[in-house]
Amino acid sequence: MRTAARIVAGLLLSAPMANFAQSKEQSIDPIAWGALSGNSSCVIFAEGHKTSGRFYGVAVTTKTMGKLTLLETQNYSFDQKEVLETQENMDNLMQIARKDHVKFVKIPEKHSPELLEKARAVCKADAP
Repeated sequence: MRTAARIVAGLLLSAPMANFAQSKEQSIDPIAWGALSGNSSCVIFAEGHKTSGRFYGVAVTTKTMGKLTLLETQNYSFDQKEVLETQENMDNLMQIARKDHVKFVKIPEKHSPELLEKARAVCKADAP
């Protein structure tokens, strides 16, 4: 009888979690920044994380930073394949956006083909 109660309790607790995971996955949209109107070009990034670690004899330290990996560009040549999300690098991207009228779009690193298509549509929106 206890086993049956545990099974029922487990099913009741896991159902909302499964629904939450599905709704979270579906609600992800591309994020755009930079020249949001009047842009002449677009750059699409995949957003992920980069972890670096060091070993100090007895202790290990790790540092995790956000990173943007270049997926594709439209009407623009962007030389960097990977950009770490530091304040300095993000400021540089904003300067590029203002100077060259570039829209930047980011999507998660593990993305579906549909999400990449959404990102391409965001790039085309508001373009002259």
